[in-house]
Parts: sequence; C-alpha cells; structure tokens
Amino acid sequence: MALSGTSTFTLTVNDVIQEAYDRIGGDPILGYDVRSARRSMNIMFSDWANRGYNQWTVEYKTLAITTGTIQYTLDYDTVDIINANIQTSDGNEYAMTALGLNDYAVISNKTTQARPTQYYLQRLNTPVLKIYPAPDQNYTLTYYRMRKIEDITASTVSGVEQNIDVPFRAFECMCAGLAYYLSKKRTGVTAQTQQILKVDYEEAYQRLVAGDDTPSTRIIPSTGNSFYS
Repeated sequence: MALSGTSTFTLTVNDVIQEAYDRIGGDPILGYDVRSARRSMNIMFSDWANRGYNQWTVEYKTLAITTGTIQYTLDYDTVDIINANIQTSDGNEYAMTALGLNDYAVISNKTTQARPTQYYLQRLNTPVLKIYPAPDQNYTLTYYRMRKIEDITASTVSGVEQNIDVPFRAFECMCAGLAYYLSKKRTGVTAQTQQILKVDYEEAYQRLVAGDDTPSTRIIPSTGNSFYS
C-alpha cells in the first residue's frame, strides 16, 4: 500500500469558497460571488466568537497592574477573557472572578484599595478591562484571552493564495458553514436545500465544539511490576 508520506493538507480562501459553492451547486461563480463569499466568511467567524471560545485562538497574556489604576485597555482583537489571576511580587497567583455589567455597576466605591479579586470586561471596539478592588500595590495580571480569527481580506496576498486562520480539524465546519451562508444569498437555491445545508453546518459545528470540550487522556504510569497494579 502506497501512502503519500505527508500530512500538510490545507485550504486556501479560494479552496473554501469553491468547496462551498460546489456543495450548493447551480450557476458558475462570478467575481462578485467571490467577494460576497469572503464577506460571509468573516461574518461567520464573528458568529463563532459569539457562540463560544475557539481553542486555537486562546492565548496566554500578562498585564502590568499599577497601584490605584482600575481600568486597562486590552489588545483590539480581544474577544473574551477565559481565565484571569492576579500575581504578587513573590510569584503567588490568586484566581479572579468575572463580573457582568450589572454586578460591576452596583459596586458603590470602585476606588477602594486592596488586592484585586474581580474583573469586568467591557467589550468595546477596543476592549477595556476593569478590576476591583483598586490595586493597593503593583501586581501582574495573568490571563487567557480569546482573540479574533484573522480577517479574510483577499483571495491572494502579494500573488500568493491567502490561507485561513483556522486549524485542520475545523475545515469541515468552515466549508459547511460557508455553504449554508451562501445558500441564503444565491438565487435558485430551494428552502429544502438551505435546510439540509443548515443541518450539515450545525452538526459539524457541534462536533467541533465537542472536540474542544473533551479533555485529553492522561495516563499515570504504574509504580509496580504489573501494568494493573
């Protein structure tokens, strides 16, 4: 049996667009169809961010916290904070609790100083992190954030086909999703076909999310002579 010996398969923007239109069928693709498809991909990625976190976009970050300062501007592409801890100068870390807008708004004296224990993420175009209590000394905030998936800006960049900021195991979800999105805009697509494409997309998305939520297997070596001891 002859195998390829490679595992580098990937999809470019053009590949995904072509695959999506192949699933829909119908008329040949025109120039406007490609531009419309790129726009739909970016809209779909924003919906993925709203549905929950995508593991491949989660990054570890640190932020210098200064005495008395309760508000900090984060990177513009921050979508959410998954976990945050406050680190003291001796290296000890203490978990922080996330607050919603209402919980943060009812805090009467936001300038009370102590070690910060809570945070509120204000999701503006440039996100702002607010912490409480106000820091009584300098700290380091360590956190995991979810960033935006990088934009689809063109089919080619400097003559090279543009790749996509999505990992291999999300390819099916991405193609199925784009096919469904485009089916809603393409003339001649029946309601029945749209529904089939929607179901395919939702099933692919659920498989992707289930994979993110499934912990890796951890094997603890045996200390005895038998594997089962």
